Amino acid sequence: MNFRKLGYSLLGAMSLAGVGAPASAAYIERGDAGDSIDSAPSVSVAVRQIQGSLNANPFGPDAYDLVDLFRIRIANPSRFFASTGEFDPFRIADPVLYLFDATGAAVAMNDDADGAQSMLSGLPDGFGRGIYFLGISFSGVEPTDGTDPLFDAFGDGSVLPAGVLAAWQGEPLTPNFDIPGAYIIDINVPEPGTFVMMMLGLLGVAAVRRAQPVAN
Repeated sequence: MNFRKLGYSLLGAMSLAGVGAPASAAYIERGDAGDSIDSAPSVSVAVRQIQGSLNANPFGPDAYDLVDLFRIRIANPSRFFASTGEFDPFRIADPVLYLFDATGAAVAMNDDADGAQSMLSGLPDGFGRGIYFLGISFSGVEPTDGTDPLFDAFGDGSVLPAGVLAAWQGEPLTPNFDIPGAYIIDINVPEPGTFVMMMLGLLGVAAVRRAQPVAN
């Protein structure tokens, strides 16, 4: 068997599948991520955690940073997952997660899935793979189309018949008045196929090295 050719074939398959390296630990917010689809930074599919901060304090250089929005790519709608994790006294006490499609239309939201923490798991029927926008805000702050809210944020969280994301309204609810505070969003657990491709790639690299002649 030509191990060199096998190795190159496996590495090529990894490249086509978008698997080039192990998932990076985290995307760390630099400055302010912004709160609109035009300003949202892109997060690589390799990232498994987003780290950032919001600020409900009306004073200071980062005053009233109530929402962060990130552009993400969801490859498998049924396996999509985003969570603010368990309660941590050093993080925002009551965050809300919002999800919008590529146009800014409402997809899903969650507030208080696990105590005061939030979680999104899977996409609703009718939504496929592609570009989405993941938002995090203080509880009490909700997205609107400029006039009407996009979600029943203070009810069952259902999508309302409004337009696309244009603005945010509302004020942070207690116990968020003493923030600034950090947040962590765990996102998109790797699919089993990703690990298989990574292992095949490692085997391919080993085969290529094994086939190379040893220098005298």
